[in-house]
Amino acid sequence: MVQSLIVIRLKQLYRSLKDIGLLRFILLIAIITFLISALFIKSADYTNALYISLGFNLLILIIHIKRKDKLFLKSHFTNYKTLILAEYIILSAPVIAALLTNSQFKSLIIFISIALTINIDSKPQSRSYNSWLQRLIPNDSIEFKAGVRRYLIILTTIWTAGIAASFYTATVPVVMFIIGIIILSFYEQCEPLQILTSYELSAKKLMVLKIKRHIQIYTIVMMPLVILFTIFNHTLWYIAATEFFVLLTLHIYAITVKYALYKPNIKSQAAQTLVAIGAIGALIAPLLPLTIIMGIRFYIKSINNLNQYLNDYNR
Repeated sequence: MVQSLIVIRLKQLYRSLKDIGLLRFILLIAIITFLISALFIKSADYTNALYISLGFNLLILIIHIKRKDKLFLKSHFTNYKTLILAEYIILSAPVIAALLTNSQFKSLIIFISIALTINIDSKPQSRSYNSWLQRLIPNDSIEFKAGVRRYLIILTTIWTAGIAASFYTATVPVVMFIIGIIILSFYEQCEPLQILTSYELSAKKLMVLKIKRHIQIYTIVMMPLVILFTIFNHTLWYIAATEFFVLLTLHIYAITVKYALYKPNIKSQAAQTLVAIGAIGALIAPLLPLTIIMGIRFYIKSINNLNQYLNDYNR
């Protein structure tokens, strides 16, 4: 059975790499190589090693919350928790190797301890919440409505904690990053064709609406955090402002990728891979222009792709 799971994972990997194309695959390998090299260099410092371990724990937690195969694994494997943990260990291999190489044993212990607790309860859960917050979100922003319904407790808890502890320098940047990554997941699933056509807009007008609405809502959500950070850390005001711009750029990039590869009712593995590449580029300052260029290219592709569904609304 374990061999069957390995075959499934390899096939999933092959399909994802096949969908993104050779050039993007080469770019992905180059970026991963650069990140692993930076990981080994930066983890030589204790503080950096601690941040790296905590940051990767956060990444694993997000993956664990979002993954849809827990019910499948539980149904077909008696040792499904061990298999999930093994997958996380494989994913974490570069971090573990970097911490071991630089003798950062304390950070390694912290990393492993948190990673183990993440996998304690793998019971599949699917819970949505309805509240007055959803009613405040415009009806044409279906991604935000669905995302807030799904992550309401997590988002409100993190956002409130960020506001309450905004006088600590690191709090707001960390909270903004976590919320930004969660919001990024709002654009993974393609809506049904009926919803897409219900806007009764041309492809270009729809893309403008999607991007404009996202900017409006994201700005309203993040501005209190940015303002409080600026008040309490006025000499470091540029940190929150820059992070806001980078995350917003990444979100717009994700929107363009979603509609460039749009097909009704699908969750494209290729789109997720491309968003991951864009996220890496956005979070590494020298590569940010690359994400912007790719976003412009996908914006053009998204209009061409949506025209086949929305051609009747071209006026």
